[in-house]
Amino acid sequence: MKLSNLGLKTRKNIGSEDCYISELLEQSGQLKKYSAGCYGFGTMLLKIKRNIEDIIRNNLDEIGCAEVQYSILQAKNYWEASGRWNKYVESGTMFTSKGRNGEYSICATAEEFSVAMVKDHIKSYRDLGFIHYQIGTKFRDEIRCQGGLIKSKEFNMMDAYSFDESKEKMVESYNKMIAVYHKIFKELGFDNIKNITSVNDMGGKIATEFMWFDEEYGQDTIYCNDELNLYVNEEVFDIEDRELKALILGEYIDIDKSQFVKRKATEVGHIFQNEQVYSKMMGGTFINREGKQDYYYNGCYGIGVSRLCAIIAVNCLRKYGKLIWEDNVSAFNINIICKNDDVCLQKGYNLYEELKQKGVKVCIDDRNNSIGEKLKDNELFGIRKIIIVGNGYLNNEDIEIEDRKTNQKYKYDINNI
Repeated sequence: MKLSNLGLKTRKNIGSEDCYISELLEQSGQLKKYSAGCYGFGTMLLKIKRNIEDIIRNNLDEIGCAEVQYSILQAKNYWEASGRWNKYVESGTMFTSKGRNGEYSICATAEEFSVAMVKDHIKSYRDLGFIHYQIGTKFRDEIRCQGGLIKSKEFNMMDAYSFDESKEKMVESYNKMIAVYHKIFKELGFDNIKNITSVNDMGGKIATEFMWFDEEYGQDTIYCNDELNLYVNEEVFDIEDRELKALILGEYIDIDKSQFVKRKATEVGHIFQNEQVYSKMMGGTFINREGKQDYYYNGCYGIGVSRLCAIIAVNCLRKYGKLIWEDNVSAFNINIICKNDDVCLQKGYNLYEELKQKGVKVCIDDRNNSIGEKLKDNELFGIRKIIIVGNGYLNNEDIEIEDRKTNQKYKYDINNI
C-alpha cells in the first residue's frame, strides 16, 4: 500500500474524545467520529478490524462452526413472536423504522433471526448439534457512549448461536465456546482475560462474561478474590435471591465484600445458555430420540469486534509504552520511509515490490513529507518495523531498520537487505 494513495493526513491532539486511545486513533487519521457513538474507519484501522475478524473466523471454523448472515433490517413480526418488541422499543435500546410494508427494527441482536433461519429445516434430533455465527454491524441507542469504540451506538460484533437436542449437549457447546474464546483472546495478545459467571439477560439462566481488566478503561466493576479464583460482577452482589445467586456462583456463598478487591474491567465477550426460551417462543421443534416433539436448546455467543480494535490498542500501549499493533493484527508490519529524493523513492519502491512478493504486509510512505514527519506519523500508525531509505543510502548504500518493539536499530548494506 502506498500511503500517498490514502488521502491521509495526521492531526494534532483534537481534544474531542473522552479517552486517550480514541484521541490517538483520530489523530492518526484512522478513526472518524461523525456523531456520538458513530465512527468511520480509515484504511489501516479497517484492515486491523478485518484481521481481528479473521482470527475469530479461523478459530470458529476450526471447531466446526458455520458462518451465515442474517438480515440487518428486521421485520417487526419476528420480534413480536418472541415477545421482545415492546420491551426493546420501550427501553429505547433499539432503533426502529417504518417502511412501506410495516415496521422494522435495525439489528440490535439476532436471537429470533437465528431460530427463524433454521426452524423450517430442523425435523429430527439428527439435524441438531451445530453452531452458526455471523460477523456484522449492530445498532443500539446507548444512553451514554463512552471510550470511543469501546461503547458506541453502531458497532461490529461476532454473534453465534448453537442448536442442540438436550441441555447436556447445549452445555457441551457452551464449554466448547468458552475454550475457543480463550484461544481467540490469547491470539489477540491478551493475558488478563477472565471469564465471570453472571446474570443472563437474554432469557436463560447461566451466562459468562469475558472481562479485560484495566483501571482506566474499565466499564464494569468486578469484585475479585484471587485466592478463591472468584470474580463477580457488581450486579451479582446486589442480588438478594439466594437461589439465583447460588445458580450464578455455582453454589450459594455468603459473600463478604471485605474479602474482595474491586477492579475495573470491560466486557470483550459474553455467552449465554438460553436453553429452550427462544425455540419455544419461535416454535422451533424437532422429533427427539423418544419419537416425541420437543423444543431444541440454544446458546448464544458474542464478541465485540470494533470494541476490540480499541482495547487491543490500549493493551499494546500497556505492554510497550507506545502504540505497536501485534503482528497478526497490524495492517502493516513494515513501513518503508523514503526521503523525498527520486533515487531514494525508486529504491524504496523496489524494496516495497520485493517484500510484497514475499507475502510481507508492507506499506511505503511516499508522501511529500520529511523523514522526521513520517517517523512521527508512524508512531500514530503503530507499525512495528521501519525501513529508512535516506541519506545513508545516498552516501554509501546503507539503509536503517528499526524494530519499535525491541527498540533495536540496524544498518545494512542495501544489497544484503
